[in-house]
Amino acid sequence: MPRPSFLVRTAASIDADGEGASEVKRDHSPLRFGSVQGRIAAALIALFAIVVGSLIVLFATGFARIDSTSAAGASVLVVALLGAELALVLLLGLTLARTITQPLGDLTRAARNIARGHRTRVIVNSNDEVGRLAASFNAMVEALETRERRITHVALHDALTGLPNREYFSEQLEQALHRRRADTRVLVAFIDLDDFKMVNDTLGHAAGDRLLCDVAATLQAELPEAQIARLSGDEFVALIRDLPSHADLAGLAMRLQNCFARSVVLDGTKAAASASIGIAVAPEDGTEGSVLLKNADLALYRAKHAGKGGHHFFESSLDERARHRRRMEADLRTAIRDGAFELHFQPLYSLTEDRLTAFEALVRWPHPALGLISPNDFIPLAEETGLIMEIGEWVMREACRKAQDWPQPLSVAVNLSSKQFLSPALPAMVVQALAASGLPPQRLEVEITENAFTTNLTKTLETLHALQGLGVRIALDDFGTGYSSLSFLRLFPFDKLKIDQTFVRDLAEEGNAHTVIRAITTLADALGIETLAEGVEEAGQLAVLRQEGCRQIQGFLLSRPIVSRDVAAFINNHASRAEVIRLRA
Repeated sequence: MPRPSFLVRTAASIDADGEGASEVKRDHSPLRFGSVQGRIAAALIALFAIVVGSLIVLFATGFARIDSTSAAGASVLVVALLGAELALVLLLGLTLARTITQPLGDLTRAARNIARGHRTRVIVNSNDEVGRLAASFNAMVEALETRERRITHVALHDALTGLPNREYFSEQLEQALHRRRADTRVLVAFIDLDDFKMVNDTLGHAAGDRLLCDVAATLQAELPEAQIARLSGDEFVALIRDLPSHADLAGLAMRLQNCFARSVVLDGTKAAASASIGIAVAPEDGTEGSVLLKNADLALYRAKHAGKGGHHFFESSLDERARHRRRMEADLRTAIRDGAFELHFQPLYSLTEDRLTAFEALVRWPHPALGLISPNDFIPLAEETGLIMEIGEWVMREACRKAQDWPQPLSVAVNLSSKQFLSPALPAMVVQALAASGLPPQRLEVEITENAFTTNLTKTLETLHALQGLGVRIALDDFGTGYSSLSFLRLFPFDKLKIDQTFVRDLAEEGNAHTVIRAITTLADALGIETLAEGVEEAGQLAVLRQEGCRQIQGFLLSRPIVSRDVAAFINNHASRAEVIRLRA
């Protein structure tokens, strides 16, 4: 076992962070008689001197001729020396026990307490080696506790904003609910930034991080009574305890909303900091943390679908809608697994050639219990859950396979979701569908909406150029309904513009619909792009569209979507149908 000075040096080598030094040096300094070593050495020297003196006395009395009185005196001296030796031995033992054995025992017990997770310190009563060892031990414990507190803080807080994270917030929420008095409320607000991904994509992740930090600071400054936490990404949550039962919840919600009624300047560019907020209140909306968080999330979901930059309080009907949505999602997954979808086809007719040119593939879901479910009901759910990727691939393969059986040059138009354009495998999927069916690329037309450009402009353009490079035709669907359609025409050379049916419906009313249709067709002709009007249901609409230069039509006037098995019969009879259209014109 190393001598105490070595232990002192070892303990002292632990730095403020509790880490051991790379090298430990032994202490070779001279002995100091005020130290433990010095006191023990002095006692040993005195003991040695007494022993030597005793031996001398014994030797002298054994060889010298002394009278009885002197002999008695010598015996007394020897007994005294032996008594002194015994006293020194006892003193040395007590010194060892008091200055070394007992303090080392205290250190051992303290180390065991630390191992059990208890906070402990040892009392320092001296400035010798053992005392300094005890002081170093206390310093080491303090360093370990500091590091433990730092690790705990990191584990329970968000590294970017310094706010509590999900785990810490959940603990705080449970405590708040447990301590809630009968006449008070606890409010939880889920906060989700609107279009945060666009900030990251356009200004970079560093700018996005600064926006998150700005939001965190604003929430803490404007709502000092709230516990603010960052759950993940662009999601925050606010916890407000001890609200009186008569508290103005609507006013509190507006205070939350007003935190985002501003713009933030990032790298010289103004970025909107709007957010959608979902609010749940205990005890009305739940008395358990998990239930309250779930209900606040449902309210947030409703707020985002109602429009950006708003808030919504939880309602019991939201829970029923969520259960319905979960059932629909489960049924949708089953339908994908079992191949339960159908394709219906709606014909596209050329007014300039007076002939059938193509069919648009429209997916339908015949639910075993609910009947035929509209795409307006299940396509948004498929996009939210990511199932649109599997559905879209099935539609593409099935549409190409069906179109291969049609007479040339009839083509098929397939809608692509904006979510599909986020996948780098989209062009390869189209190539595989064409190869598997044997359909020439020129007989495939893909339709996209303007949403595909708002999701990821660069990626969308790359994918469109790749598809067009294969020979696939590209159509811009629902043209005129977005806020930047003309800029999209400048970005990409589309083959076709599909005029939204809202403009077609307005043709029967007084207004400028005629002028809008004429402007679209004139612009498209100048750019070398075909035009098609959707939702044509009346002969009067057809006449105006023909007059204004629209090249193709689609709608109930020509035909409703028809099931796949009836397409061949429709194609065979299209000549007479075309004659009817010409007569109506």
